Amino acid sequence: MTDEASPELVTNSAVAVANWFISKNQADPSGLTHLKIQKMLYFAQGWHLAYFDMPLFVDPIEAWKFGPVVTSVYYAVSSRRDEVISDQIMGYVVQGMDYLLGTPQMSFRDEEMQEFMQSIWDSYSKEEAWKLVSISHAKGSPWDKVSNLFRNNEVIVNAGHREHLNLVIPVELMRSYFKSLLALES
Repeated sequence: MTDEASPELVTNSAVAVANWFISKNQADPSGLTHLKIQKMLYFAQGWHLAYFDMPLFVDPIEAWKFGPVVTSVYYAVSSRRDEVISDQIMGYVVQGMDYLLGTPQMSFRDEEMQEFMQSIWDSYSKEEAWKLVSISHAKGSPWDKVSNLFRNNEVIVNAGHREHLNLVIPVELMRSYFKSLLALES
């Protein structure tokens, strides 16, 4: 056994991360809509995997028509469509052995984690939501690979208005893609 303390793993929910973005938006308004939150969650998860080799949050990300989506956040704010999201999202909070409905908040393991989240905010918050959709749809991106795998098998529902098929984007696919982007930056 070594004298070094191992870093404590953080298991945030996507709702907690979304609430962090909402709090940042209150101090530094950036037109944080439902669509924009979804894309920022995707980029935060991807870059966290690239830099730290572990997920930022435990919720899966799915490949939907307009890009990557975290369903727990989608159902919490989908009724707001293009409105700026300014109030915290309700979700489950762990208290001891119980799960209680509340407003989950991010837990930070260290200052580096706070700097990481600030860098995500600085990099993506000023972009328009549709620009983030475009970036998330880049050829070869995790969303592109997953949605293309199943495009030929998609069931046409309501004359082609099917938005999603519950296709989870594998964490490992996100990790390798964002690590490749990181290598290009070096």
